[in-house]
Amino acid sequence: MAEEKKTPKASKPEKKVEKKSAEKKPNVFGKIKQFFKDVKGETKKIVWNTWPNTVKDTGVVLMVTVIIGAGVWISDVVFRQLIELIYNLAGQGGAESAMIMLQNLTTLL
Repeated sequence: MAEEKKTPKASKPEKKVEKKSAEKKPNVFGKIKQFFKDVKGETKKIVWNTWPNTVKDTGVVLMVTVIIGAGVWISDVVFRQLIELIYNLAGQGGAESAMIMLQNLTTLL
């Protein structure tokens, strides 16, 4: 077998890869400094609501609060009346018979 001479092809010059000298981890104060730089950068990105939007959103929150509060109040009144009805139906039997009625009522539901 005849060996063929391989001619080196024109190759691209290789880029020198510089190894970073052992990168030091930032110390605690460097981390704190970087944290506050990041906070400052993030606060510049904040888009604040306009006054009319703030008033509108506050109104929505107040209305939802009133509606939920009214719902809780109404359910409280209904359940209180239901408990009083059960106690009145139990009559003179006392709390034990009322508890038995409540247990029977819950099994029906």
